[in-house]
Amino acid sequence: MRTLITAAILVSVMTACGRSGDRYADYDDSRVYHEGDTDARTEAAEEARQAVYSERGADTDGKGADTSSLDAYDVENSGSYVCTQDCSGHEAGFAWAQENDITDESDCGGNSMSFIEGCETFAQDRQERADLVIREEAEQAAQDAFDDFEGEGADGYADDDGRLIDGRY
Repeated sequence: MRTLITAAILVSVMTACGRSGDRYADYDDSRVYHEGDTDARTEAAEEARQAVYSERGADTDGKGADTSSLDAYDVENSGSYVCTQDCSGHEAGFAWAQENDITDESDCGGNSMSFIEGCETFAQDRQERADLVIREEAEQAAQDAFDDFEGEGADGYADDDGRLIDGRY
């Protein structure tokens, strides 16, 4: 008799819990999951990334971004030139390029090789800085697009407003 009562209690507990003791039954049922949406979210992120690259004149890898939107005084001197004695000629060329808002190495000229190299260093450093900034902006746009994706049966959970919460509560 005692065994029968224990069995009856066990059956009622398992039935009340859902799937015969599957402790994640409610969790699994609440998840809206479709594998295709992960691909669609990734594609939306890549489209957002490429839109930023295109808007700023960069190639598909985020290189060659338009440098004119980057303030010349945001460019720090990397000092990547080699000086024979002192670096005053290079530093003067860098400063001149910065003051004159140089965006292309071909705009660098003068009578002193060290001055020209300093100017070219500014143009190179400015391009590297512009490329870094554009890649950061593109990655943020891609992340936002991925997080905000609202495809049909989107992969993840929805909050009270119906927005996805990146695959978890």
